[in-house]
Amino acid sequence: RSSDLWVACPPETYAYSLLCGGGKDILPKICFEDELLIGEKKNNAGRGINIAIINYDTGKAIDAKTFDMWEGEFSGPMVTFIKNAPERSILLMATHDDGATRLSEEAKKTIEQLGSKEIRNIRFRSGWVFVAIKGVPLTKNLQKEKIIHSDNNKNRYAGWPAEIQLQDCLPKNIK
Repeated sequence: RSSDLWVACPPETYAYSLLCGGGKDILPKICFEDELLIGEKKNNAGRGINIAIINYDTGKAIDAKTFDMWEGEFSGPMVTFIKNAPERSILLMATHDDGATRLSEEAKKTIEQLGSKEIRNIRFRSGWVFVAIKGVPLTKNLQKEKIIHSDNNKNRYAGWPAEIQLQDCLPKNIK
């Protein structure tokens, strides 16, 4: 297996696993069908919002990028990246360190349009993972996102919350 985040799924579904970063040294991982798309082993995970785009019909990765939300202005390029994803693309997202500080209103609206209910709740060092199919609502029984906030009384690491994981099986026949 190329991914150490693994979930067994029945035929006619795609397996995916998202892990947000935790602490300074635990980077996020995005896996799809047992392939690591974003992670430390690929040297492409980083601070901010990490996004992988997959072709829904073929299950093949289209692109994967990280958008720093602490330094620089990357909300605009992230919005363009999301908007340029073809309709019916699967978008998998996971934060590390800070996904909120420079997250623009336009970026929040763009992610809300994909179905996120938590993007406006994201704060400094919140851990957040999210899955969507662009232009296609996901079934209500599928967990689409998770969030955890930094809380000095509960943090697993000094100043950092624990990492959170979202694993599930995505039906291949969504219309």
